[in-house]
Amino acid sequence: MKRALVIGLLLVAAIAAPPLAHHVQKAQIARMSLKVGDPAPDFALLTNEWKTVKLSDYRGKKNVFLAVYVLAFSEGCTKQMRAVQAGIDSGRIPTADTEVFGVSLDSPAANAAFAEQNSLHFPLLSDMNHKMLKIYGILKTYSVENEDYQWALRANIVIDKQGIIRLIDEGDNAVDPNTALTLCTTMHKQPASD
Repeated sequence: MKRALVIGLLLVAAIAAPPLAHHVQKAQIARMSLKVGDPAPDFALLTNEWKTVKLSDYRGKKNVFLAVYVLAFSEGCTKQMRAVQAGIDSGRIPTADTEVFGVSLDSPAANAAFAEQNSLHFPLLSDMNHKMLKIYGILKTYSVENEDYQWALRANIVIDKQGIIRLIDEGDNAVDPNTALTLCTTMHKQPASD
């Protein structure tokens, strides 16, 4: 019961600004360990439909837009994912050329419910073991009563067809995916480079 209360407080802290500092002994933010121009590390994650997606499957075929969100059903994440869906619906993300994924630590079942509730028609990936988000350096760790809790930092990442990172937009700026949407449109209009 105490652990559930602590987790509840952490969720409130993640959503509220500023965090509840007197409950949190330390907050450690892993800064993006990758930068624009770096090769994007491969990963394999489960979708909200329990299918495996590998980043390398898109290399040479499609650009990839990763919309990383903190927690399904939270206000900021709902706004971020709805804005991504609006970008798809409006044609600002040319889906013939760009594959779009949401990424979080939530389970496939939670992501499925989140997608259904918000009419999201792109796959939501579950990184429940934190492996991909650690490699990409976008985890936030809180220690409460000598126990660590982690969740994703909000980010929009665009990877080109060659597997090179072309955009990293993290933090509060990523609630609005406009920069990523603009880049996806621009990349679609450019001829493919070998």
